[in-house]
Parts: sequence; structure tokens; C-alpha cells
Amino acid sequence: MSSIELPLEPLDRALRATVPLSFVSGFVDVVSFVALYGLFASHITGNFTVMGSDIVHSSSGLIAKLLALPMFLIFVAITRFIVREYEQSTRSPFRALLLLQSVLLACCMFVGQSVSPVTDPDKAGPILAGLLGVSAMAVQNGYGRLILASHPSTTIMTVNCTQAVIDFIDMYSHTPDVSARARARFKRMAPTVLAFIIGTVAGAYGYILLTFWSLVAPLAALLAVSIFVSTASTPTKSG
Repeated sequence: MSSIELPLEPLDRALRATVPLSFVSGFVDVVSFVALYGLFASHITGNFTVMGSDIVHSSSGLIAKLLALPMFLIFVAITRFIVREYEQSTRSPFRALLLLQSVLLACCMFVGQSVSPVTDPDKAGPILAGLLGVSAMAVQNGYGRLILASHPSTTIMTVNCTQAVIDFIDMYSHTPDVSARARARFKRMAPTVLAFIIGTVAGAYGYILLTFWSLVAPLAALLAVSIFVSTASTPTKSG
């Protein structure tokens, strides 16, 4: 089955998409984790770990973490169906998916703000806010695999950090081909990791100052990517 994928582009054009999206992921994860008692919007594996801790310590917020996995899977599936609808045309689904993610994240912001400050994460309002955030980031994880597969991950920094260290060492290899490939990967990988870190710091201070209204910042980043996509070349199909 084919998938629509953005090919590797010149470095500056590629970073205009991956850097803002990495910022979004770091920002949203911090806000959801702090505001919703340890819920990761982007990282399902992190939710499993925190869920185990909640069980041991009888902590609040278990319901949202239990529901996060099926909600995440549902919206990854929705993302896949949207991409499949575009596979037979020359149009890219990227802007449509960015719009879907933006709508979900905006809904998360409004619902979260309406119940803020959250004192009981097991009430309906905080659970809904959390699941909307999870849904938004599930879309990003989905198009990250389907459309940006040739680019560094914008949500999973463990893989990026590991590859960045490997490439940093290989940049100084005595084999020219190995060194050149490592240098090219490192130039794409390092900015996404840095953007994620900046997003986490910005998310922390943003939440302190504005609580859920701080999600305006990642929404602005998604808008910037959408504008970039509208001026970029049409993605090509890959087998």
C-alpha cells in the first residue's frame, strides 16, 4: 500500500516543518503533564509508566491515562484514513491534518481553561481536556509516520537523541561517505531536539503565566507550518 510522503528537501525548508512541530510536541506534553496530573499528550509509553505509578500510589488521574491509549489509536487510524483518501490525487493531506490537529488542540485549550485549575483529574471536564490533547498529538504522530517519515521524528526525542549522538561521533569518521551522511543527518536531527527542549521550557513558563491559554503558542506554530506547507512543493507518492 502506498503512502504520501514529503521527500527530503533542502535543509532550510525541511526545518521549517520539523522544528515548529517539535516545539508543539514539547510544549503540549508539558502543559498536559503539569495540568492533568501526569498525562502525556504525545507519549503513550510515558502514560503506561505513570499509570503504573498511579496504581502503586493510589493517585488520581488514572481514568484519563486508561482512556488515552484507545483515543490515541482511534485518531492515528483516522489520520491514516484521511491520508488514504488523498493517495489517488495529487493533493497533499498535510494541511487538512494540520487543521484537524489545530481544532482538537484548540478544543483542549478551551475545555481545559474552563475547568482550570484542575483539582480532581477524574472528573469529566479534565478527562475530556486530556483526551482532546491526546487526540491532537495522535494526529501529529500519525502524519509524522505517513508524511514526514523521511524526516526526524517531531514527537519521539529518545530516538532523535540516540541518532544525534551516533551521528556526532560518525561525523569524525575516517570514511568520507560515513562522515558526510552523519553530518547531513545531524544537521536535521539536532534542531528538532533543541526545538523540543525549548518547547518544554516555554510550556512550563506558559502554563505558570496563562494556564491552558498558553496553548495559543503551539497553535501559532501549527499555523506557521500550515502556511509553509501551502507554499511548499506538492508531496510525492512513495511505495
